[in-house]
Amino acid sequence: MKKNTKRLLTLTVAAFAGMYAYNRFVDSNASRKNLLKTDNGHYYKWKEGNIFYSKIGNGAPILLIHDIDSRSSGEEWAKINKKLAKNYTVYTIDLLGCGRSDKPSIKYTNYMYVQIITSFVKNVIKEKANVAATNLSAAPVIMANNLDSSLFNKIILINPAPLKQMEQIPDRTSKFKQSIINMPVIGTFIYNKLMTPIKIDFIFRKKFFSRSQLITSKIEDTYYQAAHSNNSNGKYLYSSILSNYININMYHAIKNINTPINIIASADVKNNLDTINTYHSINSNFEITHISNSKLYPQIEIPEKITGMIRNIIK
Repeated sequence: MKKNTKRLLTLTVAAFAGMYAYNRFVDSNASRKNLLKTDNGHYYKWKEGNIFYSKIGNGAPILLIHDIDSRSSGEEWAKINKKLAKNYTVYTIDLLGCGRSDKPSIKYTNYMYVQIITSFVKNVIKEKANVAATNLSAAPVIMANNLDSSLFNKIILINPAPLKQMEQIPDRTSKFKQSIINMPVIGTFIYNKLMTPIKIDFIFRKKFFSRSQLITSKIEDTYYQAAHSNNSNGKYLYSSILSNYININMYHAIKNINTPINIIASADVKNNLDTINTYHSINSNFEITHISNSKLYPQIEIPEKITGMIRNIIK
């Protein structure tokens, strides 16, 4: 009995040591190319952590908000922000838990991002702004506007998440998944295994891009670094998304919104036509533009077209 216990203990220690070594390797390997530059950026000190942002150009302000995803960062807008800066003051933010911003071990919620967006507009931009947001980040923009209509002149939503998806709430199963991912060594190991270069390449081909030939190693490496920066603490955001804490019912806010909203919808995103029709059925004042040859992130895949559309909307 003692021999079996000793063997089990030895195997357990070896397994933990192996996971710890793998986690350390991922941390160092992910940042090797140093693609998430901070040289020309700033940090906004928010109550839960420092938030990275860049500011370029002159003119009316526009805030660019990337998707809420532990792999995402303001680099989602890298092919667009300099073009828009010829006519506008462009603010590009890394949301808390993402990219170059802090990644505290907290529960990430929709309301937290509502607070961040509201605070950033009031304390950094300091005037009414235009805003463009992607997928999951569309929800906190809508909710922030619902709470304070003085924030935005015009809202641009690129492939906003389906409303039925946003209705899902935390339950026992999702909370259990969150607790596993949040564990110090084992959870980090699982998260790192879910965020390998191969799996990031797979999601780019399946979900992010319509034409795989346009995917570059640089953009995939940037997403890989973002997922693992700050000791892979992006896992706390990932677990909050997995457990549905990012979600919120938006029907009431959408119905009552008066700020002009334009939705850019990719035809190649699965069931996107139904998603956008649902938004429009709730509020027929939403302006809808359908585009082709792109999936979830057209601002990366067809940046010239999206730049032109944003200019036409906010001119």
